[in-house]
Amino acid sequence: MKVSKKLLFSNNEKEILQLVPDYSVPRYTSYPTAPNFHDKINNDTYESWLKKLDKNKKISLYIHIPFCSSLCYFCGCHTSVVNKYKAIENYVSLLLREIEILGEKLESKFNVSHIHFGGGTPSILKGAELWLIMQSIKKRFNILKNCKIAMEIDPRFFKQNLTIILNDCGFDRISIGVQDFSQNVQTLINRKQSFEITKETVNHLRENNISNINIDLIYGLPKQTIQTFTDTLEKINTLKPDQISAFGYAHVPWMKKHQRLIKVKPLDNEYRLKFYRLASHYFLSNGYEPFGIDHYAAKSSSVIRNLKNRKLQRNFQGYTEDDAEILIGIGASSISYLPDGYVQNITRIADYIRSLKKNKLPTLKGYKLKKEDKIYSIVIKELMCYLNVDLKQVAKKFSKDTNLFSSNIIKLKPFIDAGFVDFHNFVLSINPEARPLVRIICSVFDQYFEPKTNRYSFGI
Repeated sequence: MKVSKKLLFSNNEKEILQLVPDYSVPRYTSYPTAPNFHDKINNDTYESWLKKLDKNKKISLYIHIPFCSSLCYFCGCHTSVVNKYKAIENYVSLLLREIEILGEKLESKFNVSHIHFGGGTPSILKGAELWLIMQSIKKRFNILKNCKIAMEIDPRFFKQNLTIILNDCGFDRISIGVQDFSQNVQTLINRKQSFEITKETVNHLRENNISNINIDLIYGLPKQTIQTFTDTLEKINTLKPDQISAFGYAHVPWMKKHQRLIKVKPLDNEYRLKFYRLASHYFLSNGYEPFGIDHYAAKSSSVIRNLKNRKLQRNFQGYTEDDAEILIGIGASSISYLPDGYVQNITRIADYIRSLKKNKLPTLKGYKLKKEDKIYSIVIKELMCYLNVDLKQVAKKFSKDTNLFSSNIIKLKPFIDAGFVDFHNFVLSINPEARPLVRIICSVFDQYFEPKTNRYSFGI
């Protein structure tokens, strides 16, 4: 595909960049965001919240496997490199204990509508350990017949015999990390992954009845060029994935020290915007529909139907069709979302293991939600998922007056004046052209956002 100058230097690019602040903003996978979590939320708090759960409500499970075979320098996840599988076996034995303790504390066999294995690299598990985890979940929870079960995999280390267990356990969605096929970029980020091994993995999964494939890309990586990223997009398009995510690289070396191993400066907001628009233009031109701020799906996919029916969610795994109101995280660093608030597990694996050996849930910190938190959480989620929100309806749901949003609306003025936001009768709509600005617009409604205190990644 030849890239036109019109695409790269569009008429409103300058106006968009003028609205990008000189500070960074959160990704809004939760509200309030993780920097607001604190250690006053402990095991006792978590257990009391679990006991209050409505047993008639469906729940979603997230399983964190914090191990990789090699370290990708761009990674922002909680993970570590292991050379001996024994460490993984030991971790799984304690993860099984956490599932057991959760079952005891819940006092009821909750229905599960969604299970997601993330990491790290969950596909590092051998079939025996994956089977044990799924059997433990089945023992303590009721997995619904239409439960969606997903896993993130790394094609470079994927053992095809794991597919047998994936099928037996009902996995129906796989997310494959690619990031970029440019060899220059791959060398810098320490992730050598050929198109051929990626294609082989996709074909193998489809041949074995796992057809719902998502592919993750990252823009804003150092050494990316318009031409090399275009080559990556074209290769991905030949695979015809059901969904594609094209995230902006989150450069947070103060939090993830291994990112300092990337010796070349990442792309700035001006170039990130060009790459964002390149991906968006390419996928829309090839039959995909956008959803959220940086995701694309086949027009016939269920996610596009749920988008139109306003049934999308945003959580720590990104965008999901899961409609469960409760998310329970299992494993080191995982985060749970309950009606009362957020709870994060211990992040250091050694401390996580130590806690479970004492038969205690491995709680590190969390956050108790206030009424106003729930109000602003809905506003931000609606904007992140649908690019619009009816503030009057949100206020009414909580028996509040729209005056609650007065100070937020004032802060929207620059976006309204630029034509990127329409605000009429308390309905706020973001122009699709302004998708790159959505997180910045959401920060207007973040009651805890302190740009001078907390550090995040790029705004675009």
